[in-house]
Amino acid sequence: MSDIEIRDMQDGDEPYLSTCSHVDQSREIDAQAAKRRSVLHGLARHGARFKIVLDGPDHAGFAHGLPIDRSPWGPLGENLMVIPCLYVRRESTGRGAGRALVGSIERDARQASFAGVTVTAYRDIPGAEWFMPAAYFEQLGYRPVAERGREALLWKPFRAGAAPPRFLEPRYTFEPIDGVCVVDLFWNDFCPTSGIEAQRVREVCAAFGDRVVLHEYCADDRDTLLRYRIPRRITVDGREIWWGYEAPRDGIRSAIERALSSRST
Repeated sequence: MSDIEIRDMQDGDEPYLSTCSHVDQSREIDAQAAKRRSVLHGLARHGARFKIVLDGPDHAGFAHGLPIDRSPWGPLGENLMVIPCLYVRRESTGRGAGRALVGSIERDARQASFAGVTVTAYRDIPGAEWFMPAAYFEQLGYRPVAERGREALLWKPFRAGAAPPRFLEPRYTFEPIDGVCVVDLFWNDFCPTSGIEAQRVREVCAAFGDRVVLHEYCADDRDTLLRYRIPRRITVDGREIWWGYEAPRDGIRSAIERALSSRST
């Protein structure tokens, strides 16, 4: 692990961390990063940890640690630290950087008297096996609490009697409005992907004028998250649309056009 260094976020790390490593790649990403910086600073004031890994002089990855009662991405629980994101660039893998990032958050969590650390990880995602792989966290000593499709809720308790985390279970019922297409947008600025697609949804909906009604639910607001239990989702007349990556404008537009067409037939 020579030349690998783990440190807490410094001012010079903010562009890298706020863009999730995509510095200067697009105006859209940069605009969302500007919003995300304020979110990160707000979370830091409430005990969040943001870790950077350096490989020599270069940024090589990051990890976040959020108190569970401040995490807009879930899960639910008491006195736990959440790791919602862990990333190490391909050129720096295999040298213990990921283990060191996770270990740094665990040490901070213990020092802050958290009862454990939890992650929502994934199994066998085609084309994205690198993203929060459950098997990797299991190698680091995390144990499954629950499984839901490809999602695996894992944790590492620090002491006996700690209460395990729980998945967010959506509490959403579609409410139609006569004569218009209803778009329900659940989003948060903590996740750049969610924030970027939220802005795309706003722009596309606005182009339809009064034929579309847009309802927004921001999971950065804790009361909203706890009411609906959905950190990210787009529904068009009650039907979810999903790409994994940022929803494309053409895809959003097509979904709305199909909904409007079905209403007129």
